Amino acid sequence: MQKQDDTQQAAELRLAFLRHLPKRLETLRKRGLRLCTQGWDINALSILFREIQILAGACGRYGLLDSGEHLFSLESFLAPFVEQVAIPNTSQTAAFAAQLQKLEPLIEQHAHQYGEPESTQAAAALTVATTQAGGFALQVTPPPEYWKRFGPAPAVAQPVAVAPAVAPSAPTVAPPPATPTAPAAGMALPAIATAPPAPPPQVPTADAAGAALRRAEQRKVYHLSDGNALACEVDQKIEATGYELTLLDSVAELKEVMAAFAPHLVVVDASFQGALEPIGEMVKSARGRLSHRLALLTFSTSGELSVRLRAMRAGADTFVELPTQSSDVMTRIGELLEADSADPYRVLIVEDDRSQAIFAESILRKAGMSTRAVTDPLAALDQLDTFKPELILMDLYMPNCNGMELTAIIREREEFITTPIVFLSGEHDEEKHFEALNAGGDDFLSKPIRPKHLISAVTNRVRRARQLGRRAQTQNPRDPVTGLYERAHVLDQLNSLLAREDPAEHGGGLMYVEIDAAGQIRERVGLTIFDALLNQVGAFIASHVEGKDLAARYGDTSFALLCHTGDETELRQLAGDLRERTAREVFEHEGKTLTVGLSFGICTFAAGLGDAGAMLNAAERAMADARAPGQIHIGVFHAARRLPANADTALAQLIRDALKAEDFQLLFQPIVALQGGEEEQFQSLLRLRGDGGKLYTAADILPVAEREGLTGDVDRWVLSHCLLVLAERARQRRPVRLFVSQSIDAALDPQRLGWLRQLLETRRLAGEQLVLEFRFNEALAHLRELATFTEALSGLGVGLALSAFEANQTSFQLLQHLPVTFIKLAPRYIGEGLRNSALREELRQIVTQAHEHGRKVIAPRIEDAQSASLLWTSGVDYIQGDFVQQAGHDMSFDFHATA
Repeated sequence: MQKQDDTQQAAELRLAFLRHLPKRLETLRKRGLRLCTQGWDINALSILFREIQILAGACGRYGLLDSGEHLFSLESFLAPFVEQVAIPNTSQTAAFAAQLQKLEPLIEQHAHQYGEPESTQAAAALTVATTQAGGFALQVTPPPEYWKRFGPAPAVAQPVAVAPAVAPSAPTVAPPPATPTAPAAGMALPAIATAPPAPPPQVPTADAAGAALRRAEQRKVYHLSDGNALACEVDQKIEATGYELTLLDSVAELKEVMAAFAPHLVVVDASFQGALEPIGEMVKSARGRLSHRLALLTFSTSGELSVRLRAMRAGADTFVELPTQSSDVMTRIGELLEADSADPYRVLIVEDDRSQAIFAESILRKAGMSTRAVTDPLAALDQLDTFKPELILMDLYMPNCNGMELTAIIREREEFITTPIVFLSGEHDEEKHFEALNAGGDDFLSKPIRPKHLISAVTNRVRRARQLGRRAQTQNPRDPVTGLYERAHVLDQLNSLLAREDPAEHGGGLMYVEIDAAGQIRERVGLTIFDALLNQVGAFIASHVEGKDLAARYGDTSFALLCHTGDETELRQLAGDLRERTAREVFEHEGKTLTVGLSFGICTFAAGLGDAGAMLNAAERAMADARAPGQIHIGVFHAARRLPANADTALAQLIRDALKAEDFQLLFQPIVALQGGEEEQFQSLLRLRGDGGKLYTAADILPVAEREGLTGDVDRWVLSHCLLVLAERARQRRPVRLFVSQSIDAALDPQRLGWLRQLLETRRLAGEQLVLEFRFNEALAHLRELATFTEALSGLGVGLALSAFEANQTSFQLLQHLPVTFIKLAPRYIGEGLRNSALREELRQIVTQAHEHGRKVIAPRIEDAQSASLLWTSGVDYIQGDFVQQAGHDMSFDFHATA
C-alpha cells in the first residue's frame, strides 16, 4: 500500500510541476527583467536567485534537461553576487537580461506540451501511474509548488534521465557546484570559490517520508504578493525566522494550493484588496476542516472604517495599514503564528458526573489540548498547583462545594485571578447564569453542547489569556539585550513631559537619530545583516546615554532619544559625543565589519511645540537640514523669530487698522503644470503696506496676528476677498482656481463652515474653484479637528492642500486621514536641495505616494530653469515662483502659451 501511495504521489507531483511550469518560467522572467530595468537591490536579487535555484533543481528531477541547464546557467551567474553581497554592473545586467529573454521559446514549448489543465500527455502520465499502482485517478488537481513540501523528489512512474550538472533544489542560498554547466556567452562571472558537486537525487525512504511529514508540520506562510519593496523585506524576514514561505502571484494559485495544503498564515498584499471576499471564503472554508489555527493578515493603503470592516468580514485576523515598517509587520506575524505554537493548552475539567467529564476530556484532547478531569470539587484545589491550568471548565451543581463557591475560592488566590473559568452546565435559568458570572466566571456554556462550539470557546479564551500573559511578562518596556525601549513607551513618556506645567523650564528635548547612507548600506550587506547592525547601533546608543534618558528604535533606519534635562548647548554636545563615538566603533556580524555615521536632529522643549508628533517632525526636519552640503550632521529646530517688541506692537496695530479699513492687499502668482495642461490656477498672497512704504508679507503678518488673537479675522478677510475675485472671473466667463492659505483657526471655528457655504451659494460659485491650504505642522497638531472640517469641505467640492510637506513616516500617515488633493513641497526640496541625491530620492518618494492616491504635487518658490527641469524629471506636477511669473495684482498669465 505504501508503494502505491508513493507512486501515485510521484505522478501527482510531476503533473503539478508540468502544468504550471510555463507560468512559473514567465513569472521568473518578468521579475528578472524588472530588476534589470528598474535597478537591483541585494534583497530582491537573493529572492530571485532562490526562485531560480528551486526551479532549476525541479527541472532536473523531472528530466527537463534543456530548461534545467538554462536555469542553472542563470543560477550560476547570480550565485557569486549573492555570496559576495554585490549587484551586477551595467554590462552584466545586459547579459543577464539577454539570457532571460531566451526563456521565451522554452515557455512556448512547455505551454504547448503541458500548459493546458487537461493536457493529454500529462493526463496520460497520471493515468499510467495510477493504473500501475492499482490506484484511482485524482479527483483534485494538485496545486502549484506542491512538490516543494516533500523535500527530495520521489521516484516517478516512468524513469527519467537527470542532468548531473543540475543542482537539486535547496532551501538556502548556496554557491554553485564546482562543475557547473558553462554559462551563456557574454555572461561574465565574478571570481568565487565553488562548492563540491551536489549528490544526485535519491528515492525517499520511509525515514525521508517521515522527515517530509515533519517539515510539512512546520509553520507555513502563503504570501499573495505583487513583489513590492515592503513585501520583499517581509519575505526575507519570514524565511530568516524559520517559517516555510510560499510566494503566490494570483488568487487562482492561492485557491489551488489552499485546496491541498492549508497553511498557518495567509498574507495578502494591498493590490489584492479587490479579491478579499473570495480569499476570505477560501480561508473560512479551510478553517472548517483544519485542526490548527489559520490566520489571515491583509495590507491596505486605506485605513478608513469601511475598508477595515470589509477586511474583518472577510475573516482577517490582522489589518495592516500602509505605509508601515517591516519590523512592525513581523511583530504582527509572530503574534499570529506563535499563538498556538507553544505547549498544548492545559484545561482542568471540574465535573462530578464522570461520564460528562470523560466526554469533555475526549473532545478537548482530540483538539490537541492537555486535560485533567476532577470529579471531586475540593480535590480541584490541589490540581491548581500541580497542573497549573490555563482554563478551568466548571460544572455548576456539585456535592460538597458547588461551582460558584469553588470559583470564589479560586479567585482568592493571586496567581489564578486572571485564569479563565468557563461554566458548563445544563442550567437554563438566566438568573443562575448571572450569579455564576458574578462569582468570578468568564463565560457560561449550556449543555448539551456541540463539540465544535466547546473547542472554539476554550481555544479563544486560552489564546487570549496567553496573549495577556505574554504582555504581562513583557511589561518592562526596555529590551534587556539592546537596552532600547519600546517606541510606544518613549512616546508616552514624551507626552508625559509635555503635560508638565512648563516643560521648557525643566530643559531637555527630543533627538531624532538616523544612520547615514542607510539605503546604500542595506543594499550592500543585505537585509539580515543590516537588521543586526541596527540592533548593535541601538545598543551602542543606549549604553552611552544618561540613566533617565530613553532611546528607542523609531523607524527602519532611525532612533529616537528622549532627554529629560539639558539646554540646547548640552544636547548639541551629547549629539556630537555620540556621533564621534559611533564613528570610531567597529560593528561586526557574521565575519563582516562595518562602520557607520549618524546624523542628529534636536528639538528642545524650549521650542514650545507642545505636541509629540510636532516635536518628532521638527527634530526629523532639523536632522535632514543638517545633512545639507557643508553642514555638520547635527541640527537644532528653532521656532520662527519674532520681530522686536516695538516693531511687533506697531505691526499689530497696522493689522487692526487694515481689518477695519480693508487695507490688506492680495497678489496672485500662477501655478503652472509641468506635464502640460491649460488649467488656470493661482496662489493668493497676502500683503500689507506699512509706514514708509514697507511691504509686509504673510510671514510677517501671521505670527503677530496669532499672538494678538486676530488670525481668524485675517483668514476671513482673505477668503471672502478671494471669493469676490472668483465671482468676478465667473462673470467674465473665465473661471479660475484659487489656492488660499488658512490658519488652523479656520478648522477650529464652528461657524466657519456655514459661513463659507453661504458665500459659495450666494455668489453661485462651484467649490472646485477653491483650494484651502493648511500648514503641515498645524494639521498634524490638530488632526482630528481638521479631519472633521475637511470632510465637510469635500461635500462642498472645496479642495485641500498641505504646505511644507516632507518625506517621513508621520507625513505619509497623516495623508491617510485627510482628503488631501494637493501637496506643496517643503523648501528643503527646492534650490540647492535638488542637487542633493538623498533629497531627490525623498522627493521621488513623495511624488510616488501622491500619484498612487490621485494627489498632485506642487513645488513653490522656483527661481530658475534648472530647478524646473529637475522637478519635471522627478514627476512633480506643478511649479510656482518667480521663474514662472512674479506675483501681481492681476491674473494675466497665458496658460495656453505655456502649455
